[in-house]
Amino acid sequence: MSRSGDARRSLVLDRAVHVASSAGLEGLSLGGLAEALQTSKSGIQTLFGTKQDLQLAIVEAAVGVFDRHVRQPALSAADGLPRLRALLAGWFDYLEIFEGGCLFVAAASELDGRTGPVRDAIARAVENGYALLRREAELARRLGELPPDTDIEQLVFELHALLLQANHDRQLFGRSDALTRGRRAAERLLDRQ
Repeated sequence: MSRSGDARRSLVLDRAVHVASSAGLEGLSLGGLAEALQTSKSGIQTLFGTKQDLQLAIVEAAVGVFDRHVRQPALSAADGLPRLRALLAGWFDYLEIFEGGCLFVAAASELDGRTGPVRDAIARAVENGYALLRREAELARRLGELPPDTDIEQLVFELHALLLQANHDRQLFGRSDALTRGRRAAERLLDRQ
């Protein structure tokens, strides 16, 4: 693809992730996206081919956004709890990036009972987030910043649950304090370990 084609694809993907975070991956159509971008459906098809190809590209783009806004900045924090806290801070901030909240939360709910490559891509992305939390929590335990008997799987479950609840309350109920409450709960949870 040419440089201008890459730029066009990137522009379309940026908008598509926002639309999909609100409309859902299944609710997103090539025609609807074309309308949102004020372009032709055939232009979108030329860039992505099928709806499934577009959905997979959206998931990949959202993974890239997560990487740039959450994972990479957290790597600059010191190993252990500082990095785990930075990771969580970035993750709570990430929940505000897309118009419809976290694309992965919305898509996981939408696709969890289905099969296929899009569902598998969402599951991989969510599992990678879990693995990231798990890796940082395990490192904090090895460094002695968490007690040696810390149940890492339970801690990761609870931290992830706080992220999900914050996204849920912000999106479904419009609670402006949801992310602040989530952050506070995560700090409290880490402080009690």
